[in-house]
Amino acid sequence: MFDLLIIGAGLSGLQAAQSAQQAGLSVAVIEARDRVGGKIWSVPLASGRGYADLGGAWINVTLQPRVGAYVKKFGLKTVQQRLQGKAVMQERPGERFEFPFGVTPSGFTAQEKKSLEFIRDHIQAESLTAGPSKVADDNISLDQYVRDLGALPNVVKMVNLWAQVMHGLEATEYSAAWFIDYCRRNRGLLAIRADDASGGQHLRFQNGAQSLATNIAGLVGSSNIHLSSPVLSIIDHGSHTTVTTTTGKTFTGRKTIISIPSTMYKELNISPSLPQRVQEVTNATVLGDYNKAIVCYDKPWWRSEGFNGYFASYTGPVILGRDTSVEESRHYSLTCFVNGKPGREWSKLRPHERRAVVLKQLAQIFKGGKGVEEEVYKPIEFFDQVWQHETYSRGALAPITALGHYTKFADVYGKPVGNLHFVGTEYSTEWKGYMEGAICSGEVGAKEVVEALRGKERANL
Repeated sequence: MFDLLIIGAGLSGLQAAQSAQQAGLSVAVIEARDRVGGKIWSVPLASGRGYADLGGAWINVTLQPRVGAYVKKFGLKTVQQRLQGKAVMQERPGERFEFPFGVTPSGFTAQEKKSLEFIRDHIQAESLTAGPSKVADDNISLDQYVRDLGALPNVVKMVNLWAQVMHGLEATEYSAAWFIDYCRRNRGLLAIRADDASGGQHLRFQNGAQSLATNIAGLVGSSNIHLSSPVLSIIDHGSHTTVTTTTGKTFTGRKTIISIPSTMYKELNISPSLPQRVQEVTNATVLGDYNKAIVCYDKPWWRSEGFNGYFASYTGPVILGRDTSVEESRHYSLTCFVNGKPGREWSKLRPHERRAVVLKQLAQIFKGGKGVEEEVYKPIEFFDQVWQHETYSRGALAPITALGHYTKFADVYGKPVGNLHFVGTEYSTEWKGYMEGAICSGEVGAKEVVEALRGKERANL
């Protein structure tokens, strides 16, 4: 019998295993995929020039100390996000304007800029205020919240773009309280939006983000991680738990940690069933339409035209793009986020159609430079990843609660049930939705299990 069984070898599950081992517990990690990392997934380029990060990619080693410590421990090389150059805003397929990166887009009128700054500063202030989420804010959508604050139409569109970029949903589809608390757990709205040293998009891994997961897995030990083992059933017997896989393996443990998105709990055969209120909140969580198209080129042609690769669009299907090149390996790429409602429609297209519309939009975004359009249509590699199509993820970043549920079920959401414990970036108190948040949740979950087991041991003395 193991002390602890862990379902899921994403960053939360791996960290829970490592922390439990450090506390002297024996562990078995059970993973459905044939790899570790979960939504951290790096695939090698055919050109041999490095990796494409199909999932999470950005970190900040100063503001995110757990990730920072691992980067130092493993000697992982990082690349700073490129900021120099012009950015582009696309309002409609035939309308775009350029502006200096890091400032309010120049297409806004003075009145609209004032309205945007008011909304931005209000949410920033709310997200830096400690305390529980407000029930009233949880019962209205983010869209309605900013409208009630007097946001002008163009500002409402910008806030919707924030929602699409950050969570893969429309601002009408989730609560203001969830959005504000997400910002609160991530050092405020401005830190989430920033690409410099003050924010969450400061650095990327030179050899792909999955190098972080594989190195943590190395600490856990390959003999303790069971890949290609989808879970068939979980039984809490009171004195212990058993987990059976579709491959016919059965694991027995004193405790079990479930480290998969809460949206997928309903697909697990858990006995006895989770309490009704736990089912009510987790059955209703959703994962955003969060997709990537990574377009790789032989040269960074956009830089010669003065662009830094950053662009945003109200029309889509790509709603935001960034330069994700790695100079050292001559890997030059634009990572395009195809999120929210535009991503929902894009994901229904066939692969060659998805590629075609992305390249067409890039040509519209970067038009004006000599020979730019010709260069756009000459990628050496193209990747796309629709996370809703990923069997063991079903979307990204973190599950989002239904309107009113975040406050209504705060007393049970993510809390232990018998011998079952729950971890994941969705529950993190720090950097929720980021790699740091996943590691933080795994660390906290393991500590929770250790304390519970020690409490049982004391009770039996």
